Amino acid sequence: MKNSTTAIELIITYMSIGWAMVMFTNPVVFKASENFNLINEIFQYPWVLGIIAVVVASVKILGILIQNVRVRWFGLVLSGIFWIAMASCFLVASGSIQLSTGFIAYSGVAVLALSASKDVMMSDRINKRSFGRKNKATKRRSL
Repeated sequence: MKNSTTAIELIITYMSIGWAMVMFTNPVVFKASENFNLINEIFQYPWVLGIIAVVVASVKILGILIQNVRVRWFGLVLSGIFWIAMASCFLVASGSIQLSTGFIAYSGVAVLALSASKDVMMSDRINKRSFGRKNKATKRRSL
């Protein structure tokens, strides 16, 4: 049974690790832009958000390394939730609903993560079905 990692999974994992690195290495990131006001109110310290981003990335990496579809799926769902939260903070950062590049980019990443989570589970189901059929067909031929 083939268990292939998608490019979307790798890119979203890269983005989570990148966010974590920025949060760990830039202690004034929340003060750099008004877009981070709500995120600052929720998390108060960038390193807290960095830890969350590392955990989200680690779940996906673990799922890829142990080739476990359910762990990969869970990591992608966590990523979707994480990026929805970030996009939502950027959407209402100014006190009213206002489209920003941060909202558009991070909501797009969230949609990709949730779409990839569905694809991971669907491909696993298809692989399991075709794997079972292949064994039955082989048994019939050998009889």
